[in-house]
Amino acid sequence: MAKELILVADESMPHLETLFSHVAQIIKVSGRLITPEHVREADALICRSITRVDKALLKKSSVQFVGTATIGTDHLQLEWLQQQGIGWSNAAGCNAAAVAQYVISGICYWLKHKNNSTEISSAGLVVGIIGAGNVGSELARCLQCLGIEYRLYDPPLERQGDPRHFVSMDEILKCDVISAHVPITREGTDATFHLIDSAFLQRLIPEQLVINAARGEVIDNLALLDYLQNETCADFILDVFENEPAINYQLAERCLVATPHIAGHTLEGKSRGSYMVYQSFCEYFQLDKRVSSDNLFPDRNEFIPENIKVTGSDENTRSLNEVDSLLAIYDIGDDYARLLDCDSTGIEQHFDELRKAYVSAYQTYQGYPRRDYSGWSQSAYFHSLVNQLLN
Repeated sequence: MAKELILVADESMPHLETLFSHVAQIIKVSGRLITPEHVREADALICRSITRVDKALLKKSSVQFVGTATIGTDHLQLEWLQQQGIGWSNAAGCNAAAVAQYVISGICYWLKHKNNSTEISSAGLVVGIIGAGNVGSELARCLQCLGIEYRLYDPPLERQGDPRHFVSMDEILKCDVISAHVPITREGTDATFHLIDSAFLQRLIPEQLVINAARGEVIDNLALLDYLQNETCADFILDVFENEPAINYQLAERCLVATPHIAGHTLEGKSRGSYMVYQSFCEYFQLDKRVSSDNLFPDRNEFIPENIKVTGSDENTRSLNEVDSLLAIYDIGDDYARLLDCDSTGIEQHFDELRKAYVSAYQTYQGYPRRDYSGWSQSAYFHSLVNQLLN
């Protein structure tokens, strides 16, 4: 009889038992607390971005496979893994929809904050997207459905012959909204570490909004804190920070919105990430996939938030006049209030606790967690707006 595989997994990942109990013995550990001792006898490690997977963690282990239920891989020492013959996989695209919808909510929040009115329009708005991978492309698709102009900036993809139209950084800096969706890279002409630095910040105007839902190191956080102390400055929405979870509390306070690295943490996004890693795990160990993705959502949520109101739109409307309705699906401001519900001395623990329990404990409407748009049932309102974002 074949030896049962031993799997060490981040305890916050959803559906661990459903997906892996038939193929492995599961040892659950807090993602930030996984040590060499935990993985010494393990055959596989399943983690998220908070776990640094490198030689120091795995050199004395029997781990053959590492799976991360995230898009990014900067927490994996890939070159070393490959040298050791350790298989690995990520979950590219698993939460692209969630992050794009986070940005849409952020834009709605900003428009409402700017106008202080229920009669809000996105007419003339232009969004600059830095990074046209899975998330940037999904955001572009959503904006197109809403009738909002966008510009793409991605030099590596442009050089590779991607047929889409790309613009220069100078053109991005002219956009009303600038949203970053790049991995963190530290070397080469396209390095993204501190891509948004003092020089970048000085070129912004007060009428602009900058969103970072990529990696904290994309923005020089100390330079940004200094910039935001000016009387006139652009607005910032940050979901990611340098030195997480020990983030700069003053910086969070000075943002228009700050959230605890949860842009991609919808029920669908996190579940999709777990399932993609499960598929790779089974393929690597040549195991039968006994679980279908349909098994993860046996009870489709047919609830529509009661405070969604249709504001005179028809099925062809593609605007943000329904700002209140989009915010009713997900209001980014609620997450900001939760993040600041502590003092500066407790921010590190508070940040981690919010992020860890976000999908399981975050209650949006009548006990339901945050969902992708696809998680809500269809209604006349969705036929006029949200349905366009899903097709």
